[in-house]
Amino acid sequence: MDHQGYISDLFHLVALHTERGGPLLGDPTLSKNGQILLVGCGDRTFDDIQQEFESDGLVYVDDLHFAQNNADRYAAALGNINQRDFIERADNLRWIQSFSAGVNVFPFDLLSERGITLTNAAGVYGPNIADHTIAMALMLCREIEPIRRVALHEGWPKQKRTPSPGELAGQTMLVIGLGGIGLETAKRAWGHGMRVVATRRRLDRNKPDFIESVHPPQHLHRLIPDADWIAVCVPHTPDTIDLISTPEFGLMKPSAHILCATRGGIINTLALIDALDEGTLAGAGLDVTDPEPLPVDHPLWRYKNVIITPHQSGYSGAANQRLENLIRHNLGSFLSGAPMRNVVDLDLQY
Repeated sequence: MDHQGYISDLFHLVALHTERGGPLLGDPTLSKNGQILLVGCGDRTFDDIQQEFESDGLVYVDDLHFAQNNADRYAAALGNINQRDFIERADNLRWIQSFSAGVNVFPFDLLSERGITLTNAAGVYGPNIADHTIAMALMLCREIEPIRRVALHEGWPKQKRTPSPGELAGQTMLVIGLGGIGLETAKRAWGHGMRVVATRRRLDRNKPDFIESVHPPQHLHRLIPDADWIAVCVPHTPDTIDLISTPEFGLMKPSAHILCATRGGIINTLALIDALDEGTLAGAGLDVTDPEPLPVDHPLWRYKNVIITPHQSGYSGAANQRLENLIRHNLGSFLSGAPMRNVVDLDLQY
């Protein structure tokens, strides 16, 4: 046997594994809580957090694949780690920090059975998603895309359009769900001079001054007929699947618009298409769809009064910094035994 060649190949494999972000398999560094797994997200490698918590047993991989064989050594996992097979193998796992605000893809039955704490990224993306939601409302209200298209293909108009596009001020926005995204959306709608009403499950919380009234979810059908704009801001849970479907579209004004940048599946796609075809809905702004990604030949693409963006509303440099701050806080809390932020109710799934 060529021992020298074997050893050379072994060192090459270890170097390649480490270069790709994998921890050395024999690394004895363990915090008192066990090792902490940090999985990269796209081009985000969280270098500052790696350095800050390395002595506490934090190891970084750029893909969960590199940690599969060592799943049982991790007490905590940071990233969008919702794979059932990994969680089943991670016998010592006590906490998962999701990098997403929506956590509908996690195996809640398994988390409950194992007593694993799940924290989400609520509050991280809310400002961006709210900006995006209002941007879609402005584009629809001001008819930005049709006007741009006319100027591009037919030349600069010689006179002002009649009737002219609308304005948001004075119109009513119904915000469905007053979590972080809903509150930020309501604040921006109010800033544009809109009357804002909302629904939320927790009525014991203080009502912000920029919201006229807050109602329980059961009152949704009473509120829809008066709304000019409906912003869907609830998380995707078993209770919110198809929350907006044929009955709800039937209650809307023909001049109403619907907006959604949280999760696809809350709005029933077939019912939305029917409402658009029948002219019982003025338009829609969607950063999320069902299915997703939306196929290039999907009928939703053909509507001039529908704005679709590819689930990008949450991203910005500021959001990345907020995520790092959240990770840093919850890591410190986990290591010290202090309360963590954004603990998900495993029964409610948010």
